[in-house]
Amino acid sequence: MMDSNNGPARASILILTMLLTSLLLALTPSAAAEAETRSSHTYVEQFGPSFDKVIIATTEDDLSTPRDLAFHPNSARPNELWIANRATDSITIVHNTGLEDQYSENRQDSYANHFMEEISAFAFGQYDSEFDYIFASAQESRNTYNGQQSPNDFMGPALWPSSLDHFAEEHQSDSRLGSHLDMLHESPQGMGIAHDSGNAYWYNDGHYGELVYYDFSSDHDTGGDDHDDGIVRRYSEITPTRRVGVPGHMILDKSNGILYIADTGAGRVLWVNTDDTSTTTTNIMGSSTQKDSSLAEYSEITNVEWGVLASGLDDPSGIALQGDKLFVSLNGNGKIKAYGLAGNGKSATHLQTIDTNANSIMGLEVGPNDKLYYVSSSNNRVIRIDPHPDADLDWIRDSLDDCDQTYGTSTEDRVGCPDQDGDGWS
Repeated sequence: MMDSNNGPARASILILTMLLTSLLLALTPSAAAEAETRSSHTYVEQFGPSFDKVIIATTEDDLSTPRDLAFHPNSARPNELWIANRATDSITIVHNTGLEDQYSENRQDSYANHFMEEISAFAFGQYDSEFDYIFASAQESRNTYNGQQSPNDFMGPALWPSSLDHFAEEHQSDSRLGSHLDMLHESPQGMGIAHDSGNAYWYNDGHYGELVYYDFSSDHDTGGDDHDDGIVRRYSEITPTRRVGVPGHMILDKSNGILYIADTGAGRVLWVNTDDTSTTTTNIMGSSTQKDSSLAEYSEITNVEWGVLASGLDDPSGIALQGDKLFVSLNGNGKIKAYGLAGNGKSATHLQTIDTNANSIMGLEVGPNDKLYYVSSSNNRVIRIDPHPDADLDWIRDSLDDCDQTYGTSTEDRVGCPDQDGDGWS
């Protein structure tokens, strides 16, 4: 409790402190003020009252311009983190992530200079009894085989096994085409990818500036090249803008069919209702954008429902969904924003912004224990955000909160809460 003999003096000091604080806040730029916006209704557990940044992976784990990351979805492979490396067209796999016995390996398919050239993003999809969870990758490439030939734009999403007995293991030195499972070729400079269902994915086509739906249907097994069951649908009204070298990641909320796109070049986040049944379909077989004549379907989709979720953002790149919260990383300033989504997913309220100080933040992932992980690309690092404990959710970390079980008591003269730090407050 406050010492009664020093009460008036402390009160005067408190008033002066409050006046000085108000003056400083008035001089603070609005962007910084937004970054500290908080209320009892907008507490973001992943951010906490403050946080530590824990380095998970570095160049010692063969990270080389990493741009995306995801935890393996198989419960039999817990804490297994996959990281996509642009500079080496490879995947770093971190086992037992964050644990004392953490270790890593790096895998590069022998045909990665086409099927994973300049990888920008990847997404896990459906489970397969032979291949484990299948994943698909996006390539920011016009197909040069890592500079060995002139670009021909024969490029698009590739399908892969995640079984460690298959990925970058099968057909590495024979007449087949490595361990990839399938590939479709109508989207050079892919900037983002999100799983829909089955072997179908949404693709951020950076070359033509359109959202594209790709369905591989049945894969052709590892190393094959049969594409005649491929379905490609171009959503020509959804036009994300590419920023060279910065992925525009995407994620689908499978509970309501709303797809979220980090529209990097336009500084906004888009939403698209992928369950909209009122769209118009036009056959565009033979279009100049079609590079593979063997497709089962090549069409244009119009009149889909879509909108802008957030705008005025500094190069949004990474995107992650957890429940009704959407996290967006801003490559332009190293910040991460949290939004509270409306029930229909078509609007959102800004909850809180934190500054990671990352030079080139890209992919985001909500991992074990609901903690956020992000890629710091130019530093070749993956970082985990560890929020400081705050039992009463009052934005005062427990180590600085004398009454850490009761909300709102951190700066009150509260009987029953000991003055553990000797600052005159209970």
